[in-house]
Amino acid sequence: MKVTAECIPCYLNQCLNAMAKGGWPEEGRAGLLVEILPLIARLDRGRTPAENSTVILHQLVDMMGGSDPFAGAKKESNQKALQYMDKLRKIVDDSADPVRQAVKFSVAGNVVDMGLFDDYDLEAAISDVVKKDFKRDDYPLFRERLAKAGKVMIIGDNSGEIVFDRLLAETLLAEGVQVVYGVKGSFILNDATIEDAREAGIDGLCKIIANGNNYLGTIEEKCCPEFIAELKGSDLIISKGQANYESLEGTNLAGENTFFLLKAKCPVVAGHLGVDYGDLVFVQNKPK
Repeated sequence: MKVTAECIPCYLNQCLNAMAKGGWPEEGRAGLLVEILPLIARLDRGRTPAENSTVILHQLVDMMGGSDPFAGAKKESNQKALQYMDKLRKIVDDSADPVRQAVKFSVAGNVVDMGLFDDYDLEAAISDVVKKDFKRDDYPLFRERLAKAGKVMIIGDNSGEIVFDRLLAETLLAEGVQVVYGVKGSFILNDATIEDAREAGIDGLCKIIANGNNYLGTIEEKCCPEFIAELKGSDLIISKGQANYESLEGTNLAGENTFFLLKAKCPVVAGHLGVDYGDLVFVQNKPK
């Protein structure tokens, strides 16, 4: 997926979110944005939006002093999501198709994006997602392949959301498959790291592997060999969120074993998926 003109305002909004979460003084935010503008003008439009966003965010964090502006928000979102685990686990256990139910709960965290936004109602979001169908739904194909799979890799997305992925990992393990959970090698926005996975309790369930970088999405040339080996050695891959879709969609690395699980949070991604803004999808990758 390539950059469009609509991506440029999103770059700036991500910067504003980072400054707000990092406690940067309001009177100084416009100055940092102005300094970022020449970098935006030099970006490679042949790259994915996720890659270009990363270049900008790395520069912004350096200008802010180098520490993680989302550290507090990530911890808070993980703790809030953990409060729902017992309730959601019971719903999954009582479901006619626990895997299907766990997939729906997994996308609920992606809908809210808890580390970025404060004005959300998590309980309402969970309820809405459960009632809402996927606009594009390849779950029947995923279920068919799961029956023959030995190992499933989940490529995580955001903090908070990672807790719901834990429930999905538990449910897949109950199906008799091995599960590997992929995270970022270091902080970028509110994306999940090994620390987040441990806070969510995933380390007690399955292997966690960091991708060796702090780029948004999953970019093959940036990932460490161990991560790529796990990805290529998995029979099925569940790729969470927009940035992973932007960077993996259509690639041979993702292959036909990858299923993208996300909410279309911007019109560009929605158009690329052939759905409406705000729709949920669980869709198989088609290598080009």
